[in-house]
Amino acid sequence: MEASSMCPVIRAGRLNPLARPALEAIESVARYEKGQTIYRSSDPSEFWYRVLSGAARKCAITSAGSRRIIDFLFPQDMFGIDEEGRRRFAAEVVADGTTIARYPRREIERLADSDPLIARQIREAAFTSIHHLEARMIMLSLGRARERVCAFLLELTARLGDDRHPREIIFPMSRYDVADYLGMAVETVSRVLTQLRLEGIIRLNGLRTVRICDWEALESNCGTATTRVARRRGRAALTVVVMHRKLDAPAGAGGARCTYRLS
Repeated sequence: MEASSMCPVIRAGRLNPLARPALEAIESVARYEKGQTIYRSSDPSEFWYRVLSGAARKCAITSAGSRRIIDFLFPQDMFGIDEEGRRRFAAEVVADGTTIARYPRREIERLADSDPLIARQIREAAFTSIHHLEARMIMLSLGRARERVCAFLLELTARLGDDRHPREIIFPMSRYDVADYLGMAVETVSRVLTQLRLEGIIRLNGLRTVRICDWEALESNCGTATTRVARRRGRAALTVVVMHRKLDAPAGAGGARCTYRLS
């Protein structure tokens, strides 16, 4: 028996044009360079944020002082929408010249109470954040490094895909960030990318630009999670299908299929 659960497609953080004037009236914009901190864990949750250009990372700092990247933040992503109190994660910039809009928490909540468009914008931003975390959980469940890297390339295609160059991805983050996000060594990430290049699945243009040459081969390398990127209404959509098998079921037995879609 097959059970399907489909997450709604939401383009990360896209502002409704009708909501833009109200948000712009209360926003302040700041420019950051690579490595700068937007906010730290344990800081008060006084503001919400939106990436205007560039890229940032949401990360957790362990008790030993090491960093774990939870999510990447790209243009139009809204973030920092936490419960009132203290931050659980930090937000740091990964690309020079990144611009971030900041919104006073109480002001944007007041707007949401009176303006359905603002309320919907906040709700969709929260849904998008959940979908990104779901996709990462699936990615980290993949056993082989090759599977994780291929799934990551497809995730970036979905989130950063350009209609003019749908097969090309420009990495705003370093390979060290990618390795941290995927839970592996940077040398492993580089080795997998080199293997994919030698097999003609991707082409590397410098350190930061990847061109997908063979969609089907890239998808087939995602192991137990079949990840597909499709062009829908001019936008990239990432669909991850995971087959769940009962612990006591024999090897090779079918299971329930859960489908997650991210765009």
